[in-house]
Amino acid sequence: MPAVAIEFREPAWQEEVERLDPRSAARVQAERARREIEGGRVSLRWQRCDPVKDDGTVLPGCSKLRIPLKAVGASAAPLGMVFRLTRTTDGLAWVMIAFGERHPDNPRTRSVYERAHKRLHGRYPRS
Repeated sequence: MPAVAIEFREPAWQEEVERLDPRSAARVQAERARREIEGGRVSLRWQRCDPVKDDGTVLPGCSKLRIPLKAVGASAAPLGMVFRLTRTTDGLAWVMIAFGERHPDNPRTRSVYERAHKRLHGRYPRS
């Protein structure tokens, strides 16, 4: 990925991370990942999101980071953050739009990809 700014803006951070109990493992992981990203202390393994998936999600121009950031292998990183490349007054920035479980076991839990779809399109996808 190109070296551009990474931003965590409101209301996305509040709605995606601060909705969780401060002691929950997911929130602790998200806050740690944010500190590591902002501190430049970890190598980021960006992956492009599929622009259109069979589950109905449409995420053009988005990329993801698996959480925890230092996890090796997809199964070791159950959480994820989705970012969208956005034009800013200073150029381009990867802006976090969603955080959550990548592939939740509970069918009533929305995946991070479904949450990102809702932020972009105003509704959850129809599968």
